[in-house]
Amino acid sequence: MVRYVVSNLGPETSQADKDKLLAALKTVKGIKDIALTPAAREITFGINGPEPKAKSLSAACESAGFTLGARM
Repeated sequence: MVRYVVSNLGPETSQADKDKLLAALKTVKGIKDIALTPAAREITFGINGPEPKAKSLSAACESAGFTLGARM
């Protein structure tokens, strides 16, 4: 599993915003089984094929109003 920090994801994030982030991440080729952990401000996902570039993940997060941080 791959983990990234999402700096503006947290316990206060609305369900609608979390759903928007999940939908955006699902458009990135090569990731599966996405999970959000708002309390830890992170996303976790499996890889199906080559690992997606951080640039693609960042763009997906930005399209949903979130900021991708460092890989953990």
